[in-house]
Amino acid sequence: MRLFFTIVFLLLPAALWAGCTGTDLRTTLPADDMARLQARAAAAPFAEGNHWIARRGTRTVHVIGTMHISDPRMEPVTARLAPIVREAGLLLMEASPADKAAFEQKLGRTPSLMLITEGPTLIDRLPPEEWDSLAAKARAHGVAPWMAAKMRPWFLALSMAVPPCVLRQPDFKNGLDLRLAAAAEQAGVPIRSLEDPMAVIRMLDGDPLEEQVRQLRAFTALLGGGQDDFFTMAKAYFDQQVLHALYLSEQEFLHSDALTRKEREDLWSDAMQELLDQRNKSWIPVIEAAEADTIVVAAGALHLPGVNGVLNLLQQQGYSLERAPF
Repeated sequence: MRLFFTIVFLLLPAALWAGCTGTDLRTTLPADDMARLQARAAAAPFAEGNHWIARRGTRTVHVIGTMHISDPRMEPVTARLAPIVREAGLLLMEASPADKAAFEQKLGRTPSLMLITEGPTLIDRLPPEEWDSLAAKARAHGVAPWMAAKMRPWFLALSMAVPPCVLRQPDFKNGLDLRLAAAAEQAGVPIRSLEDPMAVIRMLDGDPLEEQVRQLRAFTALLGGGQDDFFTMAKAYFDQQVLHALYLSEQEFLHSDALTRKEREDLWSDAMQELLDQRNKSWIPVIEAAEADTIVVAAGALHLPGVNGVLNLLQQQGYSLERAPF
C-alpha cells in the first residue's frame, strides 16, 4: 500500500461504542474552513447518502455503504435494510464470509504475508527513539512489542488502526456488512465477493520493506488523536457525509511533518487510486456479470461517492440513480 494512514479511514471506517469518547472534528473548524469543506464535498458526484438504487432495464442494484465495525446505531439501519437483502437475488460484498474464511486460513498458513520472516526486524530498522515510541503505541493497542517488531509494516499499521476502546468490545467486528450477510444467509440469498481478498493484501504489501518502514514512520507520527478521528468518521457516516471525514484526514496528513510535502501529496494520491479508484473500477464488471435482476452491493461507504465512485461508474454504464432511505 502507498499510505498506511489511510487504512484507518478506507479499510476500517469504524465507529465508537458508548464506552469511547471523542470530538467531531468538524465542530472545531473555523466557519470559513467548514464552508470550504462542505463546498468541496458538495461538488463531488453523489456526495451524500449511504443507500442508493441503480436501475437499468429490468435490473435493480441497491448500493449500500457499510462500516466494517459495529456500532449500536446500526440496529435500526439493519432492520430497515435486511428486508431488501432477503428479497434480493444476490448479495455482493468486498469479501463474502466464505472467501473471507478461506483468506484467513491462507494467512494463517503463510506467516510471511504478515510477518518479517527474514532479515532484521523493526527494532533494527528504526532509530531507537522511534522504536521506543512505536513499541509504546503498539502496547497501548494490545500488541506486544516483541510481536510488533516482527510484523510487516502494513500489518502492524492495520493492527493499530482501531482505538483500544473499540477493540475491548467483544463483537466490534460485527459491522453492517456482516449483519447484512447474516440476513442473506438466513434467507438463502447467495453471497459473492466483489474481489479477491488476497488482491488487497498484495496492494498493501506491494512496496519494498524499506519503503513500508518509511511510510510506517509517517503513519505512527500521526497516531494520537485516533479516537477523535474515529468519532468524526462515525458521526460523518451516520450523517451520510463520509467525504467530510475523508477530506479532514487528507488535510491532517498533508499538513503534517511526516515526509516532504511532495511525498505526502504523492502518497495520498496513490492511496486514493489504489484503495478506492482502481478497486471501484474493477468491481463494475463483477456487478454487470451477476446473474440476478435484483442485486445488493454492500461495500465500505467511501467507495460510493466521487467521480470514480461506484455510483458514478454505474451511472456511466447507463443506470439511473435514486437515493433511498438508510
